[in-house]
Amino acid sequence: MNWIKGLLFRLILLVLFIALFLLATENNLDVSLQLLSLRSPELPLSWWLAGTLVLGIVLGRLWGLIGRWFGRGRS
Repeated sequence: MNWIKGLLFRLILLVLFIALFLLATENNLDVSLQLLSLRSPELPLSWWLAGTLVLGIVLGRLWGLIGRWFGRGRS
């Protein structure tokens, strides 16, 4: 069963890598994000997309870790 999980994980990573590669090659237009009066530097769209993906993964892992820390005391 563990080998199926490992294979599925690697397959998902491969699909994610291919999708990011395609996004990086197709979305090379420089864009600037604006929130109210704040403006970000102009970076390629692929950088913004990859950055938000990485940020989401990190925040999700952190949220899960915090949930596990505080969830242990309730048992």
